[in-house]
Parts: sequence; structure tokens; C-alpha cells
Amino acid sequence: MATRLSFLLAFALALAGCAATTAPRTYDLSAAAPALHARGTLAVDLTAEPPLDGDLIVVRTADGLERLGGAHWAEILPRLAQSRVTESLQNAGWRVAEAAAVRLRVSVRRFEVDSVRREAVVELAVQINSGQARVFSAREGVGEITGAEPAQALDRAFSRVLGDLARWTVSNV
Repeated sequence: MATRLSFLLAFALALAGCAATTAPRTYDLSAAAPALHARGTLAVDLTAEPPLDGDLIVVRTADGLERLGGAHWAEILPRLAQSRVTESLQNAGWRVAEAAAVRLRVSVRRFEVDSVRREAVVELAVQINSGQARVFSAREGVGEITGAEPAQALDRAFSRVLGDLARWTVSNV
């Protein structure tokens, strides 16, 4: 009986350990809603190089790049970021379509949490057709490099970059 009780106790503890393991938390990004009145049609092409081409939330440490444990983006970052760039431009008054004379080429240069500086860093390089180009960046402080805080700081920095990108686009197209 004691052996069976020990087995049941061990089995219950094992199940409790499995129940404590949770699926990674999923995070989304927000679009900017700048108070602009753009008119016209744009196309948007967004690219990102590894490791920013997946759904991992990237953390830069003193030893290199790592992923934020227990967290990921709602979809791969290039697709998610392109959706939010498009939505932000539409919020500014642009019509976004595949076949447009004006094409924005957006490259994600940095989209990471710097654990040494304790900040979220977003950097996008943008070019209009083959003319004007600019790099947009923003940084947001991060207290903890765990939980929701890193993704939320990246979202805030990205929203600021999107607002700046939308204003610049209105001025340069």
C-alpha cells in the first residue's frame, strides 16, 4: 500500500509539473494613428533578415542574440510589421495597394530588447521608390527582461517609429 501511495504521489507531482508548464505567450503590435490627411496610393514592401524574419522576440545580451523565453509574436515579424505599417499609413489617409506608382521599401534593421542597456530598440530603413530615404528609430526603457514588459516596450517604440514614418511620407510623396 505504501508503494502504491508513493507511486500515486509521484504521479500527481509529475502531472502538477506538466500543468505548471504553459504555452508561450503571444504578443501583437499596434499601428499608429497620426492625425494626417494624406491623399494618394502607396505600395509597401517590408523585409527583415534573420533572426528578425521569424516570430521570436529577440533579446541582445552581452554574449549575443537570444530569444525571449516564453514569448513570441502573433505571426512572423515581417508580416506583422508590414500589416501595422500599412494600417498606420491608412490611418494617415493613404490608400495602400500592390499596384501603385509610389512604393515604400521598408527594411527592419533592429527590433530587439537590449538587455545590457535595458531598452527596446526599433530601427526601420525606409526608401520611397529609388529616391528619398531615411532611417527611423526609437528606444523605450525596459525594467525587466521577462514577462510582457519587453514586448510592450517594443510595441511602444514601434508605434513611435510608425507615426514618424507616416508624417515623413506625407511630407515627401
